[in-house]
Amino acid sequence: MLLLALLLGIGAAPARLAADEVEPRVYAYAGLDHFYNVEHKDAIADFKKAIEGDPNNPFFHNYLANAYLFSELRRLGKLEGNLYDASNSFLKEKSPEPDPQVIAQFKKEIEWVKKHCEERLARNPRDVDALYALGAAYGMQANYHFTIEKKWFDALDAGGKANDLHEKVLKIDPNYHDAKLIPGAYQYVVGSIPRTVKWLAFLFGFRGSREKGIAMLQETMVHGKLAATDAVFLLAVVYNRERQYEYSRRLLQSLSEYFPRNPLVRLEIARTYVKEGQLDKALPLYTQVAKDLDAGKFGQGKVPRDRLWYQIGTLYQQRGQSSEALEAYAQVTDHNDSDGLVKAHAGLRRAEIFVAQNRLDRARAEYERVAAMPYDEPRRQAQERLRDLQARTSP
Repeated sequence: MLLLALLLGIGAAPARLAADEVEPRVYAYAGLDHFYNVEHKDAIADFKKAIEGDPNNPFFHNYLANAYLFSELRRLGKLEGNLYDASNSFLKEKSPEPDPQVIAQFKKEIEWVKKHCEERLARNPRDVDALYALGAAYGMQANYHFTIEKKWFDALDAGGKANDLHEKVLKIDPNYHDAKLIPGAYQYVVGSIPRTVKWLAFLFGFRGSREKGIAMLQETMVHGKLAATDAVFLLAVVYNRERQYEYSRRLLQSLSEYFPRNPLVRLEIARTYVKEGQLDKALPLYTQVAKDLDAGKFGQGKVPRDRLWYQIGTLYQQRGQSSEALEAYAQVTDHNDSDGLVKAHAGLRRAEIFVAQNRLDRARAEYERVAAMPYDEPRRQAQERLRDLQARTSP
């Protein structure tokens, strides 16, 4: 899900502004810096200020729409895929409902861009900036359909419109390299459809090539003036998906240097090591992010600390490093602000380790604490383990 969110949700490039429009552009770039550092509230405020200074700029409205969308994706936990593995998949099940007010603001900005750009194109069909902004709006709409509504073919349809509009830009101006971003993403996404359903995509007229998509993204990264950063983000995700982890890490490392307040980038670097089975390299990165998070280096609310520490505990437990796992889980169980469900599962894992160490009194205390918590599945497991311990210690 994060892959398509990145592939279709980013792509609105800065407007080509007149020289006397410095202040709106400054706000727009400040907003982009906040956006890429996962500071969506500040990004929204800056983009609104940019729009106040240049209300008819469709790029600024696209920025605002994208900030609304990604603020909601972050709140819904859809930007945190690297905090889940097979042993903590229970976290995926707990997701709030989309905020109708935020979604309404997103849709309002998208519709404004569509109406404004279509009016411009009615006057001048070769208006490349209007074509570009309109295509970016459809790209964000595709992202919304896929990540929020979970409507796959609606997402492909909107993505197809975005692709067609940016292809028109390239026909008019082949040197508008930034317009290769969405076509490249579209080519890659459609070309990556599993074989079991690809025939259905062909039936609806969708075509794509992973190789062509990657090449177009590379061209944007190298030659683009406005969307090069977006291309780096996308290629990092693509190379990760293609199991070219070293390439992905190089790009992610550069992004972490440009956007030091974005912990998700550093977590993605750690995730590449996990995928390669190199937990010895992943764990120091995860742990350092968690410590920096607790120290307030990233700001508030960008990563749920309890889930991150739980993931760290899980990885240490997989490696058989019991002491480190217990310490990581304790960062959840002993922290007042931890989510109750995560705290309950962390208690279960601590008890497992104590049982393995034959520290049965400590294990019993953990199970009793979990059994008293109002979470059905962890409570059931704790009660079952308590019965096992009772049978084990009975004369």
